[in-house]
Amino acid sequence: MWDSVRSELAEIDVLTIDAPGFGGSPSGVELQGEYGIASASVEVFVRALKDTLDSIGITRIVLGGLSMGGSVAAAFTLAYPGMVAGLALMDTNIGADVPAHREIRLNALRLCAEGRPYDAVKDWTTVMVSPSCPQEIRDSLDARFRQISASSLAWVQEALMNRADARDAVRIDGPVLLERGSDDATCSRESFAELQERAPHARIAEIPGAGHFTADEKPTELAALLRGLYQEASATQA
Repeated sequence: MWDSVRSELAEIDVLTIDAPGFGGSPSGVELQGEYGIASASVEVFVRALKDTLDSIGITRIVLGGLSMGGSVAAAFTLAYPGMVAGLALMDTNIGADVPAHREIRLNALRLCAEGRPYDAVKDWTTVMVSPSCPQEIRDSLDARFRQISASSLAWVQEALMNRADARDAVRIDGPVLLERGSDDATCSRESFAELQERAPHARIAEIPGAGHFTADEKPTELAALLRGLYQEASATQA
């Protein structure tokens, strides 16, 4: 999902991480066993991210995450605040799961248990994107949704359902970007305004004509915001 954004940021060292059970990453269950964590948890992803950064000698980062990635980025920031020079929270909710979202996740878990993970996400190409989203982007998202395994999707949903409130992550001593697509029905401007009350230095930016998947829908516009955040964080560190 980040390939188009990365191509816009060729002058910056960008590291993207596959979530547990996706791409080249071990499954969430495997990582749980490695870390001795009893259940699916965002903490597992946080620990894996920290280990990855340690393994390649990175001690300071500008960190960003979209949707689930935002929850992980916020949790990482709370766990390792000294490593985070700037934070981008994109189309995400970083509080504890609300009852309405919990019901959606429980339904997804049921469908995964029945071996029907695609049925849990197939509507995302309509309800989670902007009405103006081109069909080719919808088709690209749908192709990826069809590849999701039941076990990987179930683990992610359970981890998000179990997550702790991480809203205090925005209080870091560094720039904070709160980005949302203007047509994102799952991430409201009001929720970002509440975060901004906790951290007045946080900046809210809306991308017109984008829904929840801004990295796919508007990669050039999102890359420009991330470049600005990186430059601001770098200037602060200088």
